[in-house]
Amino acid sequence: MAEVFSGFITGYAVSLVFTGFAAVMVVGARTRVPYLAKAIAPNISAVMLAVPISIVAFLGWTVVGMVLGLVYRGALDHLPGAGLGSPNWPYTLGVLLFGLAVLAVVYYAWQRLGWELLLLTSLFVGAFGWGMPYMAKAAL
Repeated sequence: MAEVFSGFITGYAVSLVFTGFAAVMVVGARTRVPYLAKAIAPNISAVMLAVPISIVAFLGWTVVGMVLGLVYRGALDHLPGAGLGSPNWPYTLGVLLFGLAVLAVVYYAWQRLGWELLLLTSLFVGAFGWGMPYMAKAAL
């Protein structure tokens, strides 16, 4: 159960950082993406977008964290072994590969990777791949 709770806390922390970056990215993309230009009024600022984004981010990232907590628990039971600076190297490698796969898909679709996306992916991999396992380990 400590793994799931650690995932929830990590997901909440990621949602706090994600909210600011996502609001700024959406406002910046409004001029380039016709759908966003129609969906978001020109007088809406990033601060005004932060409230709905934070609600969705909190719900989404905490669910992702709890699911990854369950995956981590399963990895501890079935794939034990410390390594890669983590209490469970197969889990951490899986999170790292998933983050790289997301970057590859985004690059294929948009033909560019912004620094914001690279930073958020690094946050995801670091928080869920290394931070969450150590938090769960500390709780036991």
